[in-house]
Amino acid sequence: MAILHEKFIDFNSKIELKGDRKDSLLRSRKSIRDKIKKWFSENQPDRLQPKFRGQGSFEMNTTVKPIVVKGKRKYDLDDGVYFIEKAGENNREKIDTWHDWVYNAVNTHTIKETKRKNTCVRVIFSDGHHIDLPIYYKKGTSQKLARRPNDWINSEPVKFTNWFNGNSNKQTKRLIRYMKAWKDFRQTTNTHLKFPSGFALTILIVNNYVKKQHDDEAFRETIRRMYNTLSTRNGFKCLRPTTPRGENIFRDYSKTRKNDFLKALKSLLDDCDRAKNDNNFQKASEYLIKNQFGDRFPKGNNRNT
Repeated sequence: MAILHEKFIDFNSKIELKGDRKDSLLRSRKSIRDKIKKWFSENQPDRLQPKFRGQGSFEMNTTVKPIVVKGKRKYDLDDGVYFIEKAGENNREKIDTWHDWVYNAVNTHTIKETKRKNTCVRVIFSDGHHIDLPIYYKKGTSQKLARRPNDWINSEPVKFTNWFNGNSNKQTKRLIRYMKAWKDFRQTTNTHLKFPSGFALTILIVNNYVKKQHDDEAFRETIRRMYNTLSTRNGFKCLRPTTPRGENIFRDYSKTRKNDFLKALKSLLDDCDRAKNDNNFQKASEYLIKNQFGDRFPKGNNRNT
């Protein structure tokens, strides 16, 4: 039986977003924040002024380096733009108004483009990475996400980060990175596939996590538990653990999308089992390289256990 723990750890070192790439994102975020604050102070000085709070995988340290496609690196960062109301006042703008103002503030920030999305304003940089700017209105204990054209949605991403930090460890974070890198490779090699978001995959890993000494074993058994749960009758669910608590993220999945994901999970599990059962380190690693992770996953030496 080949134990590929060291290869998984090497894999993690290749895919984890750190160093210059991470610093570049932080610089991009700071420059956008400064530009938004300047625009509001100059153009809407009597209105609520924006504040900021990072959210998503970047804050949880589960972001991965994406596969480079045509020279582009499509990694991202989410940075919440908050308009915080004082008690007893009511200065909430219309959803389109705040979206327009934030869009105007950043529209000339990059040489690529700025997009209006339903739940955010997206700033796209020339190297392919982007920063999403969701807009929130907070008053007292109530916090709403401004979703175009006219929906205010209960949303508290900080609570999700707190939930994650309270239910994860260093190994869990590595498993999430492996899962995201798997998604990246599978969707890059087959553009017809549309797997769950990194947000959903994070919930699935945490809820199905099996702690083991070695990462290859922990990943394999976590995937096994995940697949066994999702493939049961009425078991294809991913429930949001925080606001709006209990929402099924998979509720709108088509039968085709559901079946594609389950089929891919089963393929991943089967190759993990093949790798486990092979005594040759090179052959064991090749099961994972060929169909699941691509050549970013390190190849083992041609020797037996």
